Amino acid sequence: MREVIFIKKNFTLQTKITILITALILFSISISILFIGKWSLDNIQNKVEGNIKNVSIILANSPNIQKSLEEKDSKKVQKHVKELLNRLEGVDIITIADMNGIRYAHPNPDRIGQRFVGGDEVSVIKEGKSYISQAKGTLGVSIRAFEPIFYKDKQIGFVMAGVLYEDIQNFRIHALITMCGFTLFGILLGSIGALIIAKRTRDSLLGLEPDEIVYLYRENRAMLESIREGIIAIDAYGKITLVNDYAIKILNINNPNVIGEYVLDVFPTSRLLEVLSSGVCEYNEEQIINDTLILTNRVPIMDGDEIIGAMASFNDRTKIKRLAEEITGVRQIIQALRANTHEFMNKLHVILGLIELNEIDEVKKYIKGIVKEQEQIRFFLMKKIKNPTISAIILGKLNRAKELKINMEIDNNSYLEKYYKNIQNENLVTIIGNLLDNAMEAIIKKEEDGEIYLRIEDIKYCIEIEVQDNGIGIKNEHIKNIFKRGFTTKEEGGIGLFLVEKSIKQLNGEIFVDSKVNEGTSILVRIPKE
Repeated sequence: MREVIFIKKNFTLQTKITILITALILFSISISILFIGKWSLDNIQNKVEGNIKNVSIILANSPNIQKSLEEKDSKKVQKHVKELLNRLEGVDIITIADMNGIRYAHPNPDRIGQRFVGGDEVSVIKEGKSYISQAKGTLGVSIRAFEPIFYKDKQIGFVMAGVLYEDIQNFRIHALITMCGFTLFGILLGSIGALIIAKRTRDSLLGLEPDEIVYLYRENRAMLESIREGIIAIDAYGKITLVNDYAIKILNINNPNVIGEYVLDVFPTSRLLEVLSSGVCEYNEEQIINDTLILTNRVPIMDGDEIIGAMASFNDRTKIKRLAEEITGVRQIIQALRANTHEFMNKLHVILGLIELNEIDEVKKYIKGIVKEQEQIRFFLMKKIKNPTISAIILGKLNRAKELKINMEIDNNSYLEKYYKNIQNENLVTIIGNLLDNAMEAIIKKEEDGEIYLRIEDIKYCIEIEVQDNGIGIKNEHIKNIFKRGFTTKEEGGIGLFLVEKSIKQLNGEIFVDSKVNEGTSILVRIPKE
């Protein structure tokens, strides 16, 4: 066998998957950080502005502040502001000034009495507006919230609460450092996860690289199409996962796109679901699928101890069986020929004896009787049983019954066509031959005069085959076992009734047994024409 050598690429599948997943994680986290970072920084800005806004409103509405500012008492104003500033977090500056911009409170007491610095206080003095602005004061650049102060409905000054811009930048830097830390941690976890996923993916592919998988797929596909045998596979849910062209040809499927279809929708008589359920292999089973007789092998697909699907391989046996109809059922046909030959030899011996006794008239009479009897039987069979193989079997069993001194009667309503589309000759040979053999054996065991009744009738939608005997019968506890392979009440192993039931199942027929010990047995078989 020529060895196939695969040329490895610089990067294995595991490496490629790891790099790809890591890159996706980096990209995703970068996008997330971009938006989350912007949102966080904006949130810090809004939080700071909201905080200083609330502080300025509280101070502007404080009765103590209002009264002290009205009285021009800077000490009281400074005292209230200092106590509040010591308790607050996130506020660096609180300044209170009158309508001339003269400070009455400031974080630096030395600045009290001096004019407010920044130039952004004009609107609150002239228009009494509340607003937030950014400007440089005596302590540096800050974000500042202005609020007018009223006393008895008259504006007497304003309050400014602010946060140094440097502190805001520190908040932002701290937030970015925190986000970067979480980002690095996420990238680390993502990389570890990527390695694990890549390794498991590689293991699930049996260590194969993509080029190897593609090559094996093409190779297997070519192999499937080159096999002159149909192949069908299903998954654990009964969906078709694989079907080759030869299977489509054998089964006469109009739509070849059956992948993903439920198997029973495409092959109603398929037994793959039973194999999927039981996990038991089935070999060399005959089956009819879509009006095509096939010989099939069915096996479960295993993953360790778990059944993950089932596969069937099969071939068309219809043409072969039609060509070999004279060979199939050989045992029954040979027995019929032997019985006919034996009966013929017996008659020749009788004729020879009569000739030796010079009883010429008796010879003539005997021959005429034989001819008449044979003509009657042959005429009946030719008229009623048009299938020559079945006629031969029945004729052989008649002669065999005569040898055994058993009276075998054929119902006058019996009728059988020469050919039925879905019923094979070998099945009928197996059913009729084995049922008549069993009836004769049951009568022989009883050691009394025996009778067998045979009816083969074409009834509209089905064929009925009925065999009755007055033999030893079957015990009730044995009736349910008589169709099992090897079960018998004889010393040697039995297979006849097993073959009968198998043939009936292949034809989707039914069998009914009614038996009483020492009174006889009646077996009725119904076989649908379609």
